[in-house]
Amino acid sequence: MTDRVTSSTGKMLSSGKDGNCINDDCIPFNEVSGSGNQDSIDPVLGDCLDKGNNRRIPRVWITLQSRRSQKLWIRALSVIVIVLFILLTIFMCLWVGQKNARPTVCVDISCIQTAANILGNLDTSVSPCDEFYQFACNGWIRKNRIPTGHNTWSILRQVAKEVDYYAKDLLDNISKFENPPSRALKLAQTFYNSCLDEGTINARGFGPLYENLKSLFGGWALLPPESLAARSDRGTALTVENFNLTTLFLTSFRLFGTSPLCRIGVGNDQRNSSRFVIDIMEGSVGVQKEHYINETVFPHKKPITAYRNFMKNYTRMLGVPEANLSAMDDVYTFEKEIAVRTEERGDRDPERNYELISLADLPKFCSVLDWKWLINELYKPLDYPISDDQWIAINDREFFRSRCKLIEEYLKTERGIRTLHNTVIWYFLWQTVSRMPVVVGRALEEWKEVELGYKLDGSRWQVCISDVTEQFSMVIGRLFVHDRFDERSKESVTEMIDEIKLAFKENFNSVSWMKEEDKLKALEKVDKMRASTGYPPNIFDLDEENRLYAHIKSLDEKTYFENGLHCSESSMLNSLRQLIIQDRHQWELSPHVVNAFYKENANHIYFPAGILQAPLFSRQHPAALNYGGIGMVMGHEITHAFDHYGSKRDSNGNLRQWWSEQTREAFERNSQCMIEQYSNYSILDTKLNGKLTLGENIADNGGMKAAYKAFQKVEARSPNQIILPGVNFTSEQLFFLAFAQLWCVAELPQAVLHTVLFDVHTVDPYRVIGTLSNSEEFARVFNCPVNSSMNPAKKCAVW
Repeated sequence: MTDRVTSSTGKMLSSGKDGNCINDDCIPFNEVSGSGNQDSIDPVLGDCLDKGNNRRIPRVWITLQSRRSQKLWIRALSVIVIVLFILLTIFMCLWVGQKNARPTVCVDISCIQTAANILGNLDTSVSPCDEFYQFACNGWIRKNRIPTGHNTWSILRQVAKEVDYYAKDLLDNISKFENPPSRALKLAQTFYNSCLDEGTINARGFGPLYENLKSLFGGWALLPPESLAARSDRGTALTVENFNLTTLFLTSFRLFGTSPLCRIGVGNDQRNSSRFVIDIMEGSVGVQKEHYINETVFPHKKPITAYRNFMKNYTRMLGVPEANLSAMDDVYTFEKEIAVRTEERGDRDPERNYELISLADLPKFCSVLDWKWLINELYKPLDYPISDDQWIAINDREFFRSRCKLIEEYLKTERGIRTLHNTVIWYFLWQTVSRMPVVVGRALEEWKEVELGYKLDGSRWQVCISDVTEQFSMVIGRLFVHDRFDERSKESVTEMIDEIKLAFKENFNSVSWMKEEDKLKALEKVDKMRASTGYPPNIFDLDEENRLYAHIKSLDEKTYFENGLHCSESSMLNSLRQLIIQDRHQWELSPHVVNAFYKENANHIYFPAGILQAPLFSRQHPAALNYGGIGMVMGHEITHAFDHYGSKRDSNGNLRQWWSEQTREAFERNSQCMIEQYSNYSILDTKLNGKLTLGENIADNGGMKAAYKAFQKVEARSPNQIILPGVNFTSEQLFFLAFAQLWCVAELPQAVLHTVLFDVHTVDPYRVIGTLSNSEEFARVFNCPVNSSMNPAKKCAVW
């Protein structure tokens, strides 16, 4: 049989006994006839000359050679053209496939779990155009019960709870995490163990409290003479002639940084943020000031009644005779008068109430304290004398002046003086109540249930972890970063921040109400905004860590009450130390905290490692989830630079009028739209306060818009994102779902009311509804008809 192969030109090539033709151009030998002598021209070979050996080469041979060369060139060119055509075809197929191919379905365990969580959170019986929060979150709410010791439970709190479990594991086994442990970590463990030891706490009873009432305040005049904390002077120091208010307030400032008159701390000069000053802010009272002001009406009446009952029940437990309990009514009355003399929430205006004066001039403004002596006593442990020309910033000028005048009146009578003394002692009792025996905790349950919605604090370890992470936050944060934070996340997160900042800047092009010169200033502010992710640059500097806790000489596992006082005093000194350090970009949150923040006086945004976790962020997530989750949070913090407070500060964080009057007026008009929108929402028969929550609502709306625009650009550049198994939503729909499910929450009614009345954040359901109902992109993506619940014809937008 003859073997046959097809050539690249489509012709059949053959070999075998049928002939020796190589291709169709050859001449079969049996077709050539010859005649004549040897000198005749060979009809086959021709008569050309081979010049190399003077042999004549036949002309026919040269002709055939030329023809064969041409054919080879034609064949080679044909092959090249065909190969190029094939390569071009392959490239076009790949390019078209890249444009049209379906993304890869991710089937690893993390993707499957993420998909299951998203789908399990849904309630598909609700139309997304009717009530998107219920559509996105009802499934989650049905599955999640509020744990004991909590009045609210959310996806974010679940993330925070995992951090708490890490802290518990760390403090239970510090040598497993760090060997040898740092001094600060050992202090943290000692504090934690002292909190866990309820047996010792109960056995010591009120003894530690009595000892400190005696040593810190000279005793308490309401207690009988036989009490361990009775005053030895029988109250002779509490007279108009002998009373020293400055000494009394100094004790409260050292421990808690506050008094009924004011709080003292350190901050940036509002008008020159590069300079640090001593801050004076509004003082502290026992409960929310609105409770005092509206004590006779819902929802304030029950909490204030429970609070007043606890005041008397607790002091009665401490041994105060019934005849002296009426003094606690005077304390309550004084607290109420202080509450009236503070700014209303949502109405704080730093421009109107900010005053900068020297320490030497402060007594002219408020003469009830010896300010120079007081401030220098506070700084004495830091070995840092304060001069007369030290700047003091009063942040609520007229209200501070009013409180000073009130205290002046109280100082005129012995009853007033005793009330001031009793108030400071009561605040000490109130601040340390969580470190008292269990019998006090039971007495507090009535107030907790009315104010917060629950009685029990849950497991003891949860109480102790909360306390120790507050006192030793940077220690816990350092170990958390070392063990749990993926360093590769920093690069990804930084890229996201840059994308969202760029999207926010591009949005200025569509802001019609802003003058062009003001847009340029706003662009500069975004460009100069600093961003920090993960953790402070010095988090692993153990020398700096030791400096933070240098003023805690020692702690004892058997003295939880005293340990708490040592830690409180150390915390106050670290606050005052900022005047010496002068670091305007210092982190104010520990890296393990599940939160983010914008520092307005430094124009600086921060995203701790704690919030850079799933479900908000994961390097394995599709872009839709990351931009709808942590991306929205990033946009939120960026937008704070342009909310009703941030917009009054320039690119350096200085408080000044940097916009034209026309732009400022337009900003106020657009803000008013948002105030009215959110004030029209209600929950539990209580109207929301759109004025109180304005800054956060502006940030939610602007942040979501910027994150979405950034996501669209990323999606356009890299359309073949992985898709989650079984999640039949477009990437754009998935973005909005990620945003909404960030705020899924189960709450007790008291927790809801507490947020509505006192929190600058809108309650979570309306954070979702309010933001998305203002979004044209959301309405388009979910095809919501105009005037449907989630797509009202009237929308509000500031940015």
